[in-house]
Amino acid sequence: MVGRSTIKKVGCLTVLGLALALTSCGPSPTKITDDGAKMILIPAGQFQMGGQPEDVEDLPTGQLLTFHAERPVHTVKLSTFYIDKFEVTHAQYQNFLGAVSDGESKWNHPDQVSDTHQQRYLTDDLTGDTQPAVGLNWFDAYAYCKWADKRLPTEAEWEYAARGGDGVRRYPWGQDMPNADGIWWANYRSEAGPAADGHRHTAPVGSYPDGVSPFGIMDMSGNAEEWVQDWYGVNYFRMTDGAEDPPGPLNGDRKVIKGGSYQAPAHQIRVAMRLYGKPHNNGPRIGVRCAMTP
Repeated sequence: MVGRSTIKKVGCLTVLGLALALTSCGPSPTKITDDGAKMILIPAGQFQMGGQPEDVEDLPTGQLLTFHAERPVHTVKLSTFYIDKFEVTHAQYQNFLGAVSDGESKWNHPDQVSDTHQQRYLTDDLTGDTQPAVGLNWFDAYAYCKWADKRLPTEAEWEYAARGGDGVRRYPWGQDMPNADGIWWANYRSEAGPAADGHRHTAPVGSYPDGVSPFGIMDMSGNAEEWVQDWYGVNYFRMTDGAEDPPGPLNGDRKVIKGGSYQAPAHQIRVAMRLYGKPHNNGPRIGVRCAMTP
């Protein structure tokens, strides 16, 4: 019989003499949610958030003013969270529309005026089952994630999932340009033309495996732009150095959009890039991925 003196805890392991009995310890590193999405666990940690001036130093001076809101680079601490490995697909979003087609509004954000969540500006080139759902406004993105028992990621969570904690990466894969060494790392609009990377429009999610983030998240540069939870504030980063789980400004009139799209040039698919739009805005480039608190 094993005496009490032989039992102890070592991290997540229960040690019984020479045997190890594994016990449940914290959330699983991956999970499949009810909407069919695979989510990856992002462990608590800290990282450097924001953009470096040298990332856009080759742009004309007038355009550089656009990137004022990315600065300064600052330290952010985050709690553990899950995030979708892939962008929400067109098929997943169609399932959502079917589930709420009777006008059910309990998934809507309180500020939403219309009950409809139909996509806008779609063409046949954007409606493949495994392509990202686009043509969404912020209220659509919010409602989908709520319906899936998830939520929108904060801007800080999104950037950490894309960048990791090992420095200020320009892109999820590192510093190299998205077509370096003859490899297409992302679906974007290169100088060679909109279809040079193999896809003139959105690509099926996961089509660019070399562009994976340090945490294993796909398509965080290019393909579809992605709504996040935060209001956009030009000077917000100047107030959040050392912040824990920053939620973004308390209010505003525009929401942050991350990741760039299949129509964006290389400098707009950088991890630090902060696009924005009014919550009711939509277009053929904007989609979403969801997050979840364990």
